Amino acid sequence: MRYAVLFAAVIMAYSSAWAQDHSNHKQAPANQTPEYKQFMQEMDAGMKKMMDDMHAPGYSGDPDVDFLVMMILHHEGAIEMARLVLIHGKDPIVRKFAEEIIAAQQVEIKAMKQRLTILRKRADPEPEGFPALGGTRGKGK
Repeated sequence: MRYAVLFAAVIMAYSSAWAQDHSNHKQAPANQTPEYKQFMQEMDAGMKKMMDDMHAPGYSGDPDVDFLVMMILHHEGAIEMARLVLIHGKDPIVRKFAEEIIAAQQVEIKAMKQRLTILRKRADPEPEGFPALGGTRGKGK
């Protein structure tokens, strides 16, 4: 129970910090183009959706399940942000970052969903199996 409370406190602090750190995004540059305005609106909508979705399920009483549910939604938000920069961005290096983020986040989402299914069944026939520690990024030493 104390881990759920701690997790909730961390998420609330993160949400508050995120809102403060990103509140200046409402201030558009004076020389914005219609294309940039569209990007800004889509990015803000995507971030709002991600935060709303992350908090919508509520807490289950299991920190591992809650973490995975929120992280899946968080990673889906990262994919949306990367998708938007692929649509609106021009820099080839940033576009490459976005492509790599999409690929990596999809793999991690798949692994987290697999683990979430196992945890929700309350049975882990292979606790050292995939996806386990280091499972999405190689074997841990």
